[in-house]
Amino acid sequence: MFPTGCETTSTLPATHVPLFPQWDTHCPGTPRKSRSRKTRPLRRDPWRQKEDRRVIVLRKKMDLEGYFARIGFIGSYEELDLATLKQIHKQHVMSIPFENLSIHSGERNIIDLEVIYNKIVVSNRGGYCLENNLLFGWVLREMGYNTTTLSSRVFNSALNDFNVRESHLINKIVIDGKSYIADVSFGVSSQILEPLELISGEEQHGPTGIFRLIDEEGVWVLEKTCRKKVVRPEFAESTLIDRKQTKQIYCFDLTPREADYFFEINDILQTDPDSLFTNKSICSLQTPTGFRALIGLTYSEVTFKPEEGVDDVDMRDIAEDEIEKILKEKFNVKLKNKLKPRIGLNGLSISAEEVVEQPDNMNSLEQAEDLKAFERRLTEYVSCLQPATGRWRMILIVVSVCTATGAWNWLIDPDTQKVSFFSSLWNHPFFTISCITLIALFFAGIHKRVVAPSIIAARCRTVLAEYNMSCDDTGKLILKPRPNIQ
Repeated sequence: MFPTGCETTSTLPATHVPLFPQWDTHCPGTPRKSRSRKTRPLRRDPWRQKEDRRVIVLRKKMDLEGYFARIGFIGSYEELDLATLKQIHKQHVMSIPFENLSIHSGERNIIDLEVIYNKIVVSNRGGYCLENNLLFGWVLREMGYNTTTLSSRVFNSALNDFNVRESHLINKIVIDGKSYIADVSFGVSSQILEPLELISGEEQHGPTGIFRLIDEEGVWVLEKTCRKKVVRPEFAESTLIDRKQTKQIYCFDLTPREADYFFEINDILQTDPDSLFTNKSICSLQTPTGFRALIGLTYSEVTFKPEEGVDDVDMRDIAEDEIEKILKEKFNVKLKNKLKPRIGLNGLSISAEEVVEQPDNMNSLEQAEDLKAFERRLTEYVSCLQPATGRWRMILIVVSVCTATGAWNWLIDPDTQKVSFFSSLWNHPFFTISCITLIALFFAGIHKRVVAPSIIAARCRTVLAEYNMSCDDTGKLILKPRPNIQ
């Protein structure tokens, strides 16, 4: 992730602020230990090491005041209590978006606290869990909270199980002998607004729904009970609607993790073609009454109505030229580079957080892999047709223009009305040859060749409709929920 805007320019220093210094794990209320003690040097993100060899933009010094200004927190943080933690947690998710826009705008996410601070705090951007929760963990340690970083495995509906990779980062905080889970970056409908107490089976109510942490022999599972979604009719079958009443979100154990534990998964999440984050451009921000989300070219505003037992979902498709305005007005985000919005093979990601729910019949990895293989073959075939289609379109345009020009000259020629029809054609060979060529091209099927990709896509849609699927003109599959799902 490269920050936008600048104050000064210099080379990166040889060292950077440690993410998990040993002196920052002291218990609340005790004095901080001397920072002169010798600690184990942390590994650095390989991508940050590459940046050390360049001249890049550096921002002002990292401090809590800058972070608190970013989230609009103006209260006192002298008391390391639960109320302060809840307030800061809530302010973060309502001020800093959960987003992966860097991946789709020619940038890269780097697991380095300086880079993350400059991106989120100084450049007014958001980030995904590895960025947001690392920054939040640093803030809590700087304040003096007893904080431990944990890793978790996200539930994948395509597998009907939790992912093998630990791709999600969360923080555990201990206050007055009680443990709490803080997660400021899961996004959309599964985002918790305040930390959850680490107690098994107890329902913890919030505006987004009812959450439960369940201890399964040392492995904790986060579950959520959702409300019914009220959607406009034209989006009733959208795959972006989460229709499950109760769902598992992720599981974790209490093994402490260092920053370098996430270097590999950070690389996978933004380079693997099967990753959710390479297939979808996502920006989500919580609001006092719900949340906003821009996924691909679909913008949504969700309003929670717990007293009615429903969530009101307002969705609309936007044009690409609206993206910059939507990001600025709704998420307070301004990108350095142009965003290439994407929403690929919906819901088939198997290596990262899931934003949307897969249809119930997508219950095995084999089925998901078959669909991915089919989509790859279809997009390759459609892509192969594009060059020939472009050439045929150019030929048709040239011949049509020549025919129209010849026809105009033929019609305005005074001799055309004085001689026979065939003689007039003989006197205008350019028009005659153009007409014959155009007719020959139509007999040869040029009218089909110039729209060949669309014909293939339309035929595929007819077949895929029987399996409750569709595809776009490039061959990318679109999975639809079952019509009878409420």
